[in-house]
Amino acid sequence: MILSRPDLIRAWKAKQIRFLPDISEEQIGLSSIDLRLGYVSTRLKKTKRTIRPAAEGFDPTHLVQNYEHERSNLIIKPRQFRLALTLERVSIPGTLAANVQGKSSLARAGLAVHITAPHIHPGFAAPIALELYNHGPWTLEFLPGRDLVCQIIFFKVSTKIPSKQAKSLGTYMDQATPFPRRERGEKSKLSTKVDWKQDPLWKALQKPLDWKVDPHASRLDEEFA
Repeated sequence: MILSRPDLIRAWKAKQIRFLPDISEEQIGLSSIDLRLGYVSTRLKKTKRTIRPAAEGFDPTHLVQNYEHERSNLIIKPRQFRLALTLERVSIPGTLAANVQGKSSLARAGLAVHITAPHIHPGFAAPIALELYNHGPWTLEFLPGRDLVCQIIFFKVSTKIPSKQAKSLGTYMDQATPFPRRERGEKSKLSTKVDWKQDPLWKALQKPLDWKVDPHASRLDEEFA
């Protein structure tokens, strides 16, 4: 169930949902809360290396450049990708989960606020990382600490997640930069080695395939050429 404005106001005033710095009631919409752009952004450096970001303990610190925007605005040129953080540090209780979404006014200007990672788990406590991409033809400018760039939507979970479990399984807790080292409070359960040669799918792929030529292929190629 999505929390509506009355539920959001009650949860905020009761300190069930906490923000640092705190929000104003004007940031609370009908079913979401608007968040401001923070003062840190990150640019991914170009490299000829092949990068494996899903690796356990992946540390991108030498592959990124962080910027502070205390005295400068954030500029995103067309087809440019930038990471950023919200100004607000968001603390979510174990009874709620959340999604971060873009704002329609910015989407109309071509800005995507997250690429594929909108979900925020119960117990999360940190600024929210934003994956900003400018799909449009305009160079976009944003004022850190002031501009509302995203909205967060809260859901009730069926069973409360204990604080200890949230801390042990959560990633990017208390992140200070948009792309820190990837790690959990406990070692990943996937750290044990897997013998892929015993996997049925792997075995099936080792068998020679009986390829047949499609007699319609050339005709279809001609039709769509």
